[in-house]
Amino acid sequence: MKGQMRHWSCAVGALVLGAVLGFPAQAARNPENMTVSGVAKRPMEQVQTARRQTVTRSIVVAYGDLDLSAQSGAQKLYVRLRGAARDVCSPRETRIPSLRREWTQCVDIALDNAVAATGIERIVAMHRDATGRDVSVSSQLAGSP
Repeated sequence: MKGQMRHWSCAVGALVLGAVLGFPAQAARNPENMTVSGVAKRPMEQVQTARRQTVTRSIVVAYGDLDLSAQSGAQKLYVRLRGAARDVCSPRETRIPSLRREWTQCVDIALDNAVAATGIERIVAMHRDATGRDVSVSSQLAGSP
């Protein structure tokens, strides 16, 4: 399985946040790392400012230490991807309903696309069981094996 992991394309492709936020996000990898990116809108200066700034953040998720052919290794990668998706989509903690919805949508899309980008059926199935969202079609559309 590690051999298959090393043959992913380096650029998995653009993940589409356009339908939700109107801006792109990315998930890409090299042989032992995966980059999870998300785009979120956040207040520029003060709450009273009507204009909002778009912020793009990326986090590299290392997985070279994991045996992805084992359930425990796949689970650890999924937890890392989920944490990265949460981190790249800010604001993290907010009580403002519209910002909370945007954050949740950003996290969902970043995680869906990061999972699809892995191309690993075990992780795709884990994600489907956890969220009810099937990203296997997205994986094929993104050009992953």
